[in-house]
Amino acid sequence: MKIRNNTIDIIALTSSIVCAIHCAAIPIIVSFSSLSSLHFLENPYIEWTFIAIGVIFVFMSLWPSYQKNHHKIKPLIFALIGFTFIGIGRFEFTVLWEVGNTVLGASLISMAHYFNWRISKQH
Repeated sequence: MKIRNNTIDIIALTSSIVCAIHCAAIPIIVSFSSLSSLHFLENPYIEWTFIAIGVIFVFMSLWPSYQKNHHKIKPLIFALIGFTFIGIGRFEFTVLWEVGNTVLGASLISMAHYFNWRISKQH
């Protein structure tokens, strides 16, 4: 169980980092006229898929580690705050608002998985 959760944390950490990079880089890449054909990457389905994967990883990794292993709430709080920022970012007031909140949220979720991984290693 411990090896499985560590692997899930590493995969979740990586996917959260990829999400943050995606959210930060796509507006910049799409703004270049020669790369405007990449506009399909700014797709709500891709964004909601990343969010869904993040939620699945929280329920597969953070919650079981909390319940069965370390009982430390810090990773769960970071994940909750991260998803809150991502949710706030869905209100598309401006591009900067959306990108800033989404990148911050994905970064906090990455930190949650990192903290969970470190705490799980200690126990």
